[in-house]
Amino acid sequence: MYLLLDIGNTREKAALFNADSISALPQLNAENLKTLPLIAVYFACVANDTRLNALKVRLELDHLPWRQVVSEGQAFGVANCYTEPHLLGVDRWLAMLGAHKLFTGQSVMIVDAGTALTIDWLDERGAHQGGWIMPGLRLQQQSVVQQTAKVFNKELLDARVIPGRETISCLQNGCLAAVIGAIQQGWLLNKAERLVLTGGDALYLKPQLADLTVTTEPLLIFQGLARYIDH
Repeated sequence: MYLLLDIGNTREKAALFNADSISALPQLNAENLKTLPLIAVYFACVANDTRLNALKVRLELDHLPWRQVVSEGQAFGVANCYTEPHLLGVDRWLAMLGAHKLFTGQSVMIVDAGTALTIDWLDERGAHQGGWIMPGLRLQQQSVVQQTAKVFNKELLDARVIPGRETISCLQNGCLAAVIGAIQQGWLLNKAERLVLTGGDALYLKPQLADLTVTTEPLLIFQGLARYIDH
């Protein structure tokens, strides 16, 4: 059994890989991991070494091999279009590897709806066609609130793609419209056989994309990360 980690600057997401099966691990702590027959840890990380070393100690797993995965020019049939492949965000790279494994031979538009919203296109041969990066749903709202004196928000996200009738709904609905509009524009620009939606806001955005055929894959990044096990 292997522990898979997606380590960000503020939080970690985890999954377990065992016999070709991937399952989410919602509670990541030493107590939960203590009873698991872990062989190694495979991880992607955008945080600094200090944070990484602290995590090893906190999880009491510093006795296991830790194997970091980074973006590459080519791997597992996927070709990165960046001239400097290591500069592609590793989460985007892993999402493409995961999508290519799940939908081999199909062109795919991958939308990762997290703090940032990223869109990447893969053709049916696994060639990366490029992508977009933009602020995610909540980051857009935070930016408007922080940069304007009289716009305010509430914690609960309750947005619809309709005109708002007071400040909060105007803000939330406008940001949702911007995100949905970007996804729809991306689909029109470079149609693929499949649109794959992942990330923290995926389930929230899916009903807003009813005019498109959307596949939701919450563990897409881990599907990509698992490809490196024993490779």
